[in-house]
Amino acid sequence: MVTSTQESTNDNNVIKFSDNSSAIRGFTDLDILIPKDSTEASSMELKRNQTRHIIFTAETHNFPTGVAPFPGATTGTGGRIRDVQAAGRGAHVIAATAGYSFGNLHIPDYHLDWEDDNEIYPHNFASPLHICIE
Repeated sequence: MVTSTQESTNDNNVIKFSDNSSAIRGFTDLDILIPKDSTEASSMELKRNQTRHIIFTAETHNFPTGVAPFPGATTGTGGRIRDVQAAGRGAHVIAATAGYSFGNLHIPDYHLDWEDDNEIYPHNFASPLHICIE
């Protein structure tokens, strides 16, 4: 259902539902410096009129982060970087963002009126406070 909408919308998509990523039409007529030989240290050369498309990706690692907070969160970051680098013929990570959302933290001796004291979290997951600290 979701992929069928792409037949009539978003004509600026250059990668969609492929390569575990997506890309929108980016910038053209760019002058970029690249190594003459990418297999070893070499001099740089100027390539003119190049095109670079934009990839913005997100990675949710809710389950691994709930089971093992620090390593679970790091696999999300690594997966996002991998997905960008593996898109199309390869891409460059220019910037990255990370956002985290938590349930009720229940910080000891620090009551917050909006936290629900009756909220029950699964026993096999780390608590929101533990995830936040790690």
